[in-house]
Amino acid sequence: MQTRSSGNTQGIDVSRYQGNIDWAKVKASGMTFVFIKATEGQTYTDPNYQKNVTGALAAGMLVGTYHFFRATSTDGAKAEAAHYANTLNKVGGAKALQLPPVMDYENNPGNLSKAQMNTVAKAFLTELQRLTGVKPIIYTGNSFAGNFDTSLSSYDLWIARYSSTRVPDDQPAWKRWTFWQYTDSGKVNGISGNVDMNEFEGTAAELRARYAAATPKPPEPSNPTNPSHPNPPTEPPKGANR
Repeated sequence: MQTRSSGNTQGIDVSRYQGNIDWAKVKASGMTFVFIKATEGQTYTDPNYQKNVTGALAAGMLVGTYHFFRATSTDGAKAEAAHYANTLNKVGGAKALQLPPVMDYENNPGNLSKAQMNTVAKAFLTELQRLTGVKPIIYTGNSFAGNFDTSLSSYDLWIARYSSTRVPDDQPAWKRWTFWQYTDSGKVNGISGNVDMNEFEGTAAELRARYAAATPKPPEPSNPTNPSHPNPPTEPPKGANR
């Protein structure tokens, strides 16, 4: 796959493990985007999810969320998609954010075959898009990505390879990355301890433009009696920082 570029915009991903985050300092440090953990499995919701989304948006970050995938059947995959979509609705839905929702699929607890893994992944992705109206992206590791076939090639890839010298490997489904998570031990102002660091394959303006059409903000309802005033709006296996 392609190398990193000095013109590419930088971002992070966070979960409850980063604790309380000073989002203004994160933005001022040069980070332009963030993916925030929302959910895992069929029932878990990250306790800092809504606080992190609110704070990152207020600081002017481009914000997306991710779901840690555990399903071993298509029914389980659809149930996880429903849980994630319901949790996204608590922040206005996927279309209220600048970046798409993410399926974080990085291990195989059910010892599924590759064919079965692709089937459950597609079930989740299809159901999530149906429920949210936004096409998701896929996060996975450099080695694990080899499990996915070309039926998933149309989904943008966010890949983890922790190296300053080795690019992610070409995969059956992808020859380019859209986002590269290149270290899990980054340091950023506003966050105590380590944080995952990511790079998008372009500038911040290109990142915003890439997903602007995919995640249009819903129109605000108008007040029929006074159109000038709108109505008011009605645990993780990956490691220490997921």
